[in-house]
Amino acid sequence: MKSLLFVAATLAVGGQAREPENLAALVDEMAVLERILGAALESETPMSGPPFPDGAPGALLDYVDRHMQPWFQTRVGTIESEYLARQGILVSLHLRRRPTVQDLPDALFTMMAQTGETGLPIPFASLPPDDLAALKILADELDETREKHRKLYQDWHVELRDASESDEFDPDDSGPIEREISALNVRERELQADIDAEIQRLRSLLVQPVKESSGDDVDGALIQAVCDYAMLKSLPDDEHLTLRVGQDTPPRDGWRAGRQWTYYVLAKPDVVECRHGSIDAEALRERAYVYSRERP
Repeated sequence: MKSLLFVAATLAVGGQAREPENLAALVDEMAVLERILGAALESETPMSGPPFPDGAPGALLDYVDRHMQPWFQTRVGTIESEYLARQGILVSLHLRRRPTVQDLPDALFTMMAQTGETGLPIPFASLPPDDLAALKILADELDETREKHRKLYQDWHVELRDASESDEFDPDDSGPIEREISALNVRERELQADIDAEIQRLRSLLVQPVKESSGDDVDGALIQAVCDYAMLKSLPDDEHLTLRVGQDTPPRDGWRAGRQWTYYVLAKPDVVECRHGSIDAEALRERAYVYSRERP
């Protein structure tokens, strides 16, 4: 008997299955919301101009094009929306983490010193030419040392080949060339250590004039955009608009970067009041449920 009742209940539920009303209109509204919220966040953290001025060395431009795209990507990674029947509209936004001066590749500093280009890629400040002088001297000496090392290594192989054909060949006799190669190896390591220290010094001089948007900035831009543009005509009055905002977090203690998700749950009547000017964006934010969770 219990089995029959279960089957009957299952059939009854299946028979009542239906689509939400106004689903097509809701889908259209969600597409509009995606555009509105994306534009609001991009205007909050506008992209900067070209990375280098006209006339910058071609090798430097090629390096930036290959290795520094994260500095010039748009703020918003993805925006997706969906409708949850009897709950409301859920809009998920993934925001990219803005790179900082600590993320700049060491090779960029060396290339700038050797090419004479002193302006770092936007949005980073420039370095005075005098600050790069010491790095240029070290980098040039390292290049010269490596070139000398390469030529000596070739000469050493020729010497070994010729000596091996002699009856007096002693494989344990290092010879003057090998000793000089060993000295060059030591000097290369010293120069590289000095270059690393100099790059760290230069990095500490940099100030990032375009600040990373804080959580409050993101809150304000999103809520204001909802107040100004979210119509929600097709959304039932007892449902909600939920904004799910994911932001990448820096790696901690060697672990991979995580992602923090913040949820802003807005009741439709509150959104309508804000849209009509009865309350402002700050009041709408105060009425919202806001909570966060971090996930890998």
